[in-house]
Amino acid sequence: MNTFLEPDIKAAAPEKPVSDEEQLAALGHVQELRREFSLWSIVCLQISLMATWEALSSVVSTALTNGGAPCLFYNYIIALVGTIFVVLSLGEIASMYPTAGGQYHWVYCLTPESYQATAAWFTGWISIGGQIVFTASAAFAAGLQLQALITLNHLDTYVPMRWQGMLFYWLVLAYSTAVNIFGSKILPHTNTAAGKPVICSNMRVRWLSETGILHVVAFIAVVCVLGAMSSKHSAAYVFTEFSNTSGWDNDGVSWLVGLLSTVYPFLGYDAACHLSEELPKPSRNVPLAMVGSVAINGITGLVYAIVLLFALGDLGSLLESKIGFPFMQLFLNVTGSQAVASILALCITLIAMAANAAGTTSTSRTAWAFARDRGLPSSTFFSVVNPTLRVPVRMVLVVTFLQMLLGLIYLGSTTAFNAVLSMAILGMYASYFSPILFMFIYGRRSSASTMREMGTGVFNLGSRWGTAVNALAMFWLVLAMVFSTFPTVEPVTADNMNYCVVVTMGWVVIGAVYYYLFGGKRRFTGPVVQLAEGI
Repeated sequence: MNTFLEPDIKAAAPEKPVSDEEQLAALGHVQELRREFSLWSIVCLQISLMATWEALSSVVSTALTNGGAPCLFYNYIIALVGTIFVVLSLGEIASMYPTAGGQYHWVYCLTPESYQATAAWFTGWISIGGQIVFTASAAFAAGLQLQALITLNHLDTYVPMRWQGMLFYWLVLAYSTAVNIFGSKILPHTNTAAGKPVICSNMRVRWLSETGILHVVAFIAVVCVLGAMSSKHSAAYVFTEFSNTSGWDNDGVSWLVGLLSTVYPFLGYDAACHLSEELPKPSRNVPLAMVGSVAINGITGLVYAIVLLFALGDLGSLLESKIGFPFMQLFLNVTGSQAVASILALCITLIAMAANAAGTTSTSRTAWAFARDRGLPSSTFFSVVNPTLRVPVRMVLVVTFLQMLLGLIYLGSTTAFNAVLSMAILGMYASYFSPILFMFIYGRRSSASTMREMGTGVFNLGSRWGTAVNALAMFWLVLAMVFSTFPTVEPVTADNMNYCVVVTMGWVVIGAVYYYLFGGKRRFTGPVVQLAEGI
């Protein structure tokens, strides 16, 4: 059905409040998943998945190489502002169309009928690919950090092997799979909220709350230790002493390439929209969770970045450390204790494990929704929800399996695996760009459809501010995507080349072959969209 109303057709005002199930039915689906997440737990999931200050710990080297401390500090602020424009744009659309499909469903609802199915399918395919590698990057970081903890405590005796790192990586994936499949049935328990006991039957909700608490407690501990015990650089070193050691002749290009260090820590804020069918009042709570998680992570990450830059010490020794992670060597240098450094580092590792589990939840729901709409091979099989667990178990296993395959790529070549991880930025940002673009072009027209007569959503930017925010969001997304494809250093060799464009195009070509040659276009006609009277 065409998703646009003629200009002279008015949407009828609802005569009664619309329930979550009715709103989902108005978008063409029945309620299959349990609405077990609260606004608090979904914010905890988003905070854990983004893990901004923790992710920043392991990716600071690019910015420091391409512009020094000022490059990291100012690029962080630029990335935060750009991310706010994007999350506001996506939050408005998510409020209009709260379904687990997220970006591809939004694109279908916002585009003209002549190409809406094709645009929606490729958006969904790119989104799933980006989410898989983004989720895998968290598990990979956690696995190698577990291995690095052994190195930290046995600097003279332990020699890390690549196959061992892959096994740690798989161990993290096994943990995340267990949490996603069996977390809701492990044990009923009691949480305390506002001084009153609250009975909660889902282990994942408690786990998310505790992970959010760990995120905050670890942040306070690390900032206090670095702030109190380290030797400090001058303010000039942190804010003004530009240093380009990347090999790029053009300092401006070098600076923009350094954006990579601050783009990655802000990925993943779309997770809430993929869990909108498991959240009460999603039209209100999904955008609140998205914007709130960016604000919380943005502030904590900024504080951490400033403290980190003042406490760096000798940057060369950190980058050349046998441990493999500069932040672990920094903890060891500052505290002088392997035990204390290990505890601080373990906090970041546990958050990375939580990020992988949260990412697996989000990615499996996106892929499940895509299969439910017949967008994947064997969609009927993979769209099944376990009737007892109320979880798409088959899709959780598929997502885990694909992540395991990425570990095999790392076993053969670190360069190839890093290229796959770089695809996370391109894939995620491309999936963000599509719905914002179509919202900018079509969604704000006076003749644009209000999908199933549900209006503009609770979270509404308005025509004037919405247009400006959308335009700034798209500008930021294009800028970040372009410079994320650049090699981080010069001269470029086969070992340091950034292969993310090749990997991303490979994923798109595989999808195009299936869509055009193996029946994907025939099977996928878009999400079910029909006019629901009285809603």
